[in-house]
Amino acid sequence: MKCLKFAALLGGLLLLVSVLEQNALNATSIQKWDMSVDEKKGTSFGLEDRSAIASAPSALDTNETRSNGVTIEIPMQGRDRSRRNVNTRFITFELGFDIWLPAEEYRLDDIDGDLDPFEQRLANSTNVNLYIMRQRFNLINHHLNLEYGIGLNFHKIMFDNPIVMRRELGVLRFDYEGDAERVPVKTRLNSTYLTIPLLLNYESNPSNSRNSFRLAAGVYGNTRLGSNFKQKFNNRRRDNIKEKDNFNLSPFRWGVAGQIGYGPVNFYVNYSMTDVFDKNKNSGYEIGMVSAGLILIPF
Repeated sequence: MKCLKFAALLGGLLLLVSVLEQNALNATSIQKWDMSVDEKKGTSFGLEDRSAIASAPSALDTNETRSNGVTIEIPMQGRDRSRRNVNTRFITFELGFDIWLPAEEYRLDDIDGDLDPFEQRLANSTNVNLYIMRQRFNLINHHLNLEYGIGLNFHKIMFDNPIVMRRELGVLRFDYEGDAERVPVKTRLNSTYLTIPLLLNYESNPSNSRNSFRLAAGVYGNTRLGSNFKQKFNNRRRDNIKEKDNFNLSPFRWGVAGQIGYGPVNFYVNYSMTDVFDKNKNSGYEIGMVSAGLILIPF
């Protein structure tokens, strides 16, 4: 929970930085556009006049302002990515959900003999992707680009049933846990991966990101950095469990990735081609995974 709150706070701060950066870029484009209009009209403004125009509330709200009797239309547009062959963006942020995909219906021998160890609380099984750096390399007129980068994937799987993950003598085990006086209320597995994506990106309007349809598809590779299992009981933390272990999770993973969006609204989906658990140490549990959600801070 603390990790999720921290990620949400960090995402909010990063989103604020992105908005401030975008406003700064818009102000710069306003000054440059204003200069071209002045030259065409045969009039000129000093530096202070142009700064006032760029910061005027009416310019941002109504797309026009007046100075010395001249009406100036101010275009409201996003990033212009058509000026450079290589565009770099530091810090992008994605927030979504993780869904495990068992290859078959697995059951544990509990008191009823019919307990699904991989049943999830989907609303609490979250995926947070924080990319430290991403770049786009122009391939064809800035409409088709090669996109790559490096970042971190945080996965949290919240189990719906009272199970415990163990690794005894290298063997992965899922056991039923619970009695009348000791009932698990939260059971989750957290894992962190270093990730490198590689995608082909299409932009319909590279000169104005706010009015551009985008589509991307490609692959990604992951390497595990750490994992832990947590379980909270209803007896005031007396028996709470927190164990750091690799739980035979796959040390390396790869998968296919896709993105789609228009302007500031963008979505992502990552489908792992590697099982969650190492195929040589999975104790017969073959589990796939798909992650999907919203790109809060896009490229």
